[in-house]
Amino acid sequence: MFATTDFAAFGQTQVEKSIRLSNIALAGVERLVALQLDVARDLIADNTAAVKAFSEVKDFQGFIAVQQQISQPAVDKALAVAKTVYEATSSAQAELGAFVEEQVVEFNKDLVSSLDKAVKQAPAGSEIIVSAVKTAVATAASAYDTVAKTAKKVTSDFAEAGVAAAETSAKAAAGVAKTSARKAAAAAA
Repeated sequence: MFATTDFAAFGQTQVEKSIRLSNIALAGVERLVALQLDVARDLIADNTAAVKAFSEVKDFQGFIAVQQQISQPAVDKALAVAKTVYEATSSAQAELGAFVEEQVVEFNKDLVSSLDKAVKQAPAGSEIIVSAVKTAVATAASAYDTVAKTAKKVTSDFAEAGVAAAETSAKAAAGVAKTSARKAAAAAA
């Protein structure tokens, strides 16, 4: 049924798929590691600047002012990092999803091709069974496509809503912290 060249071609195809899958995974990890390094550099620089600023404080009002000056950029950076992580993971997930979808489509195509070859060697009258299997494969592929698209949409909407809610909460918390700091500064004066 299969020639040696068919097995060799199949093996080569599987190796190429494995390499592609590995590259997708490594690219995702690479993006996250680069982000971690950037965050670490920024964190060291920010902490150095904060220590320097706090060391120059002479009174309580100066302390409150420095704290306010440092808090909002820190919140903004944390939100930017969270958004970047979300984008990196979403990108990797999309690439992996596309890879899986391609594999499902290829599998269905190969199955139909194998069925066509089998029909040529099958006894007369088996065309009806093969036609039913082809219809079932097409229906399953259509259902898979619909479910995959719906899942992508729901996941994307849910994640974006979560990021937006976190951003709103963080900004509100930063606003409350500023108000509290102002009240504390006014009470101290």
